[in-house]
Amino acid sequence: MILPSHPYWQLRALAQSQSGVISKFNLSYYEYVPQSLSDTRQLIAVSLQDFLNEAFIENIIQSTPSGRDLAFHSQVTTMESDDLHIPMVDMSTGSAAQLEKLRPFLSAFLFEKFKWYKSGRSFHGYANALVDPKEWASLMGKLLLANQKGLHPAVDPRWIGHRLIAGYSALRWTKNTSHYIELPRAID
Repeated sequence: MILPSHPYWQLRALAQSQSGVISKFNLSYYEYVPQSLSDTRQLIAVSLQDFLNEAFIENIIQSTPSGRDLAFHSQVTTMESDDLHIPMVDMSTGSAAQLEKLRPFLSAFLFEKFKWYKSGRSFHGYANALVDPKEWASLMGKLLLANQKGLHPAVDPRWIGHRLIAGYSALRWTKNTSHYIELPRAID
C-alpha cells in the first residue's frame, strides 16, 4: 500500500483531472552520485491507465533495485503526443518558512497550486498544473533566481542544473539508499 502522505496521490488526482489530456508519465530508477555530473537513469514509461492503478505503481516502487531510488519526472506526454511538464521544485532547506521565499518569483496562481512534501533534509514541491516546455524552462530560471546572493540557497541549484541538462524535472519517491533519511511525505 502506498502511504496516504506520498506524492503519488497528488499526482494521481492530477492525472484523473487531466485524463483527456495526459497519455503517458515517466519515472526512472536512478543512482545518486554526490557532486557529479552523472545522471544515470533507467526510464520507465507508464500509460495513464497503469499510472492510475495503485498496485501497478506500488510494484514499480517495490521493484526499485538495490543502490537505486525511484524518481517521478515532470515531463508527460499528451494524447496528441506533445510534451508538457508538471512544475516541480527541490528545495535546499529543511525550514518550511523558506517555502514562502518562492512566492515573489512565481505567479500567485502557480505558487498556490504547489503542494509540499518533507523529503528528509529539505522539501519537494509539485504543482497541480501543466505547463509547456517554454514555461518549464522559464520556471527553472525563476527558481534559480530565487536564491539570494550571499545566503544559503532556497532552491537546490545543483538540482536545477541537472534538470536543465536533462530537459525535465525529477523528484525522488523512495528511500532505498543510505543517502536519504526518509520518504517524501505531505506537509499541511
